[in-house]
Amino acid sequence: MRRPTEASSQVRAAPADSASGATGTDEAGNDRPRSATLADATTADAEAVLADLVEAGAVDATGDDARPTDGFDERRRAEIERLRALSLEDLAAATLAMAPTATSAEPVTEGDRAFVVCSDGSGEPAGEVWIRRPVAVAETAAALALAEATDLPADRRAVAAHGLSVFLDDCPGCGTALETRKAGGCCGPPRTDADGHPLRALVCPDCRTQFVAFE
Repeated sequence: MRRPTEASSQVRAAPADSASGATGTDEAGNDRPRSATLADATTADAEAVLADLVEAGAVDATGDDARPTDGFDERRRAEIERLRALSLEDLAAATLAMAPTATSAEPVTEGDRAFVVCSDGSGEPAGEVWIRRPVAVAETAAALALAEATDLPADRRAVAAHGLSVFLDDCPGCGTALETRKAGGCCGPPRTDADGHPLRALVCPDCRTQFVAFE
């Protein structure tokens, strides 16, 4: 699978459920936030975070494409395997520990989709981040590996953890090989960047989870 050059600087935070055609409402028809990622509540600069990862030895940017170093990637994969085996409740607790602005995290299941819902305690929908289980596994694993390998603060770890999803080969939830597709759900127009150029996304064709979008 081809990965974009300087991946972390080109990553766009992608609603993790946009490939499933979620409408933003629950089963009763009530409004709820679109699903998202650990990076959604942060303002850290992606290019600065990439430089931090290179300096910390977590990413090798000496070739044509930036890649996680072998040592860091082994640590991240080990965390993915550990988190994949957890119950949704225990995964929510692990995700909360890595979420930079959340004060609580709840396990929520809607139909065949499982979420970790992180909240900043405001009680407002805008203060909630709905993270699909496979995304929570991937990004929490990366954040834990970064916490062990680097001195990055929590907000920069969250951005880095989301960006590192571009290097996933298999879905952390179901193990299916990921595919690169047009970013966006099955209903509505494709997602574009600020200049109107279509974005691509790394998507699981089985559980229809979208992990990351990029140029």
